[in-house]
Amino acid sequence: MTDSTRIISIASLIFLSFLCFQTGFFLISGHKIKQNGRRSLILLEFFTGFLLLFDALAYLYRGNSSQTGWYMVRICNLFVFICNFASAFFFCFYVCEFIKRKKLNLSLIFHPISSVKSGIPLHLFIVIIFCIVGFILTDISQFNHIFYYFDENNIYHRNTFYPLSVAIGFLPWLITFSMFIQHKKHLEKNVFISIFIYFSFPFFGLVLILLVYGFSWINISFGIGAIHLFFSSIKLMELEFYSESRDSSVLSPVYKTVNTSEGNQKRIIKNRIWQTLSISLAGIILILVIVGITGIALPERTLIINQPYTNNNSSESVCITFVRNAEKHWVDEEDPDRTGAQYDGVIYNNMTSTIISDWNFTIALPAEGCSVDPGPWNGTFTLSKGFLKAKKPRAGDKENIHGEDFYTITPLKTLGFGCIMYTPHDYQPLSETITFTYSGMFKPFLNVLFDVFLALLSVILIISTTLTIVEGKLISVEEENRKLENTVKERTKELEEEKNRSERLLLNILPKEIAKELTAHPDRTLAKEYPNVTVLFTDIVGFTKISSSMNAEEVVTILNKLFSMFDERAQREEIEKIKTIGDSYMAATGLTQENGNDGAEKMIRFAQGLLEDVHTFNKSSPVKLQVRLGINSGPLVAGVIGKTKFIYDIWGDTVNVASRMESTGVPMKIHVTETTREQTANLFSYNKNTEIDVKGKGMMKTYFL
Repeated sequence: MTDSTRIISIASLIFLSFLCFQTGFFLISGHKIKQNGRRSLILLEFFTGFLLLFDALAYLYRGNSSQTGWYMVRICNLFVFICNFASAFFFCFYVCEFIKRKKLNLSLIFHPISSVKSGIPLHLFIVIIFCIVGFILTDISQFNHIFYYFDENNIYHRNTFYPLSVAIGFLPWLITFSMFIQHKKHLEKNVFISIFIYFSFPFFGLVLILLVYGFSWINISFGIGAIHLFFSSIKLMELEFYSESRDSSVLSPVYKTVNTSEGNQKRIIKNRIWQTLSISLAGIILILVIVGITGIALPERTLIINQPYTNNNSSESVCITFVRNAEKHWVDEEDPDRTGAQYDGVIYNNMTSTIISDWNFTIALPAEGCSVDPGPWNGTFTLSKGFLKAKKPRAGDKENIHGEDFYTITPLKTLGFGCIMYTPHDYQPLSETITFTYSGMFKPFLNVLFDVFLALLSVILIISTTLTIVEGKLISVEEENRKLENTVKERTKELEEEKNRSERLLLNILPKEIAKELTAHPDRTLAKEYPNVTVLFTDIVGFTKISSSMNAEEVVTILNKLFSMFDERAQREEIEKIKTIGDSYMAATGLTQENGNDGAEKMIRFAQGLLEDVHTFNKSSPVKLQVRLGINSGPLVAGVIGKTKFIYDIWGDTVNVASRMESTGVPMKIHVTETTREQTANLFSYNKNTEIDVKGKGMMKTYFL
């Protein structure tokens, strides 16, 4: 990392940390934290702030070999990982609050079974498990360096299993993302977009940190995401939404409610499990693919070879040979005590999936009388304090004639190096200790186990994705079927209500038996003879004179009020209203095929009730009314006339005589024929008979009740 990159990284981290702390304090200032549903967002802001702050301090003390620097680098890097897991948990909790549309108590994490039964997504507890596992492994890594290590210069380096720490750290976010996608129907569009944007920042940070090392991409992306959530919460008016007492004039977010059939719940849960697995596997495979392309930097390793090899030993990961060429040696003409020779060395890389990216070679020489010819090859050679040192040529070395990558030793390959060197006659390199230091780069795609593991994960991903799609389609089909069934039920209910409404309307016009017969046989002519029907006519006395002094609306109001009282009584006492003609009211009873029915008795009691209704009407009406009532019993014909706006009516001599009883009656008296009196003589008291002349009938005996 260059100094400029380091300064930019520290400045960016501190600036974003300050913003996160500022937004956290701003949210606290609104309400007491214990009474505020924004608690999870507040804690998310603070933990993200600490994440960025500790990362900035880790960069600041990077390379500081003092005791303070030693502790600070280790503590800060540990807390970077811890704060990352804490932020992941509180973000998941924050999303759960949106899904449940209420404030959640943190104590629910200690009651997972009851919480899941109450509707808390299971994903929250899976996230907690991964966060705990990640925290434990990170703490262990401080001592056994499984994720990272620090060199003698107190500089942080990734270790072999660093991608595992990235995967464990990123899995909680992937699981939260799957939970978010699965419950998207619970969220309004603006809420969904706001949280979805937050997920995009760590994703790009993950890709960048695996591709470009040296800048804190993921942590900076978390900081930007936390600031985005704060401004989104203001935009969504979350302050008012979570407030205990909010002004009703303030518009708060509205959330959708989604109803799911009980029979579909198990399938939905199963689908969500496959969906979570698919998203998690996709994230892990992405990490593995990026790692497979970029490789994993391995820590520097030093080999001490006390008995140098003359040939490759394939059982060793790396084997070094360094011998004097048996054919190319001579006596130094300038110094007869020295032998000049070509010394040949070979680096054997016996590893199948690791390249040797950097290396240096050291072998002991006699303290005096040694020199190196200025024309070595495949390495930069120097003599220092009784040692021959060879190192991989760098970009600026004059020996770097092939390009720096030429000296990188790929798996199962070798690199020859050598030089011309003058030494005392008795010097034998095979009797000296060789120190070989190298650093490597693990290339996962070259490892069979990695390829098999990646292929296995890919197969599982394909299966889980296929099952997710299939289950999703089945759920959609079932939901559509359920909606169709509900629609059919609703339409059937509406049709039933409409049918009942039509039947009620028909029964208001026709007797029950006639209505049924007309419904069953709409084209049939309906007319029947009945042997003993009692017919009533009533008429308002002097209504023509009364109505002449009133306007039309007043006339209709009076008639409607009085006849409505008559209708209610007729319905209660099962009297069949036939019709109204002006101020005349016509009703009948006994419309059955039975000759000895009680229709006459019912009609007399009904007529008495009508007189009571008139008295009741007069008590509250400024217009006082009187009525005449006429009743007759006997055979008649009843039926339906017409095809449109049809009417049920009755005909016959019985009807005519009943009408005549009304017209010849006395106000507020019930006037009946001898036929009606005979059927009710033992039930009611009648006055002495009166003879009247009935048109077409002659003189008839009639009675007043």
